[in-house]
Amino acid sequence: MMDMLSEIIAIFNRWNKKLLRQPILIFFNLIQPLVWFLLFTQAFSAIGNIPSFKLLTGTSSYITFFTAAVIIQTITSSALGAGLGIVTDFDSGFMDKMRVAPINKSSILFGRLFSAATTTILQVSIILIIGFALGVTVASGFLGIVMILILAALFGIAWSGISLLVALTTKNQEITLSVGLLTTFPLLFLSASVMPLGLLPDWVQQVAKINPFTYIAQAFQSLIINGIIWEKIEYAVIAIIIVGAISLGASIMVFRKKIS
Repeated sequence: MMDMLSEIIAIFNRWNKKLLRQPILIFFNLIQPLVWFLLFTQAFSAIGNIPSFKLLTGTSSYITFFTAAVIIQTITSSALGAGLGIVTDFDSGFMDKMRVAPINKSSILFGRLFSAATTTILQVSIILIIGFALGVTVASGFLGIVMILILAALFGIAWSGISLLVALTTKNQEITLSVGLLTTFPLLFLSASVMPLGLLPDWVQQVAKINPFTYIAQAFQSLIINGIIWEKIEYAVIAIIIVGAISLGASIMVFRKKIS
């Protein structure tokens, strides 16, 4: 176990060193979420004036409500990078060297996942700082901010499994990127991330109830708008566990086959 831990730390450090050499990558994945944060919320700010909006959400500020959606976008963008990085390792031949190395092969994936989680924490922290500058406040205070970052890291690890699965199956960056984008936006709009459930069409509400993004968004929204609501946190953790068990379990099995 200690050997595997040291292997994970070594691979984790390898990815972090690559990030330190190109710190611009931290901000690159933030471009799209920031565009939405700065433009989408302004274009649709009138949504906050809908009489039932405050009743359903606890705030009349659409930008405050939408902050959860921006955080989720940031998480999924960061998670997408995990798969793209693995494809790069296959293309460069580095994975061939790791294949014959005397290490636990699962350490390669876990090191990458934990590195992606660290990047997610940094990026979500930047989003929160920008949100504060735009007038967003976190009702749950410092503890709530810590909980947002922890949930973001855990969901980032779970969602990275999907990116890794596609990357390992196809070994193609374009397909990995396309699948990542094609899954993120439909799930985002078919959830309670962009609009509260009560304002969505009935059929969208039914889809949203089985959409993991809904439970992650509601946890973030409660921490930002209302304070700590443990029921929302519990539902988010359950959603993360389900997504992670499926995506990471499948990724590990495919990875072992690819490098055996």
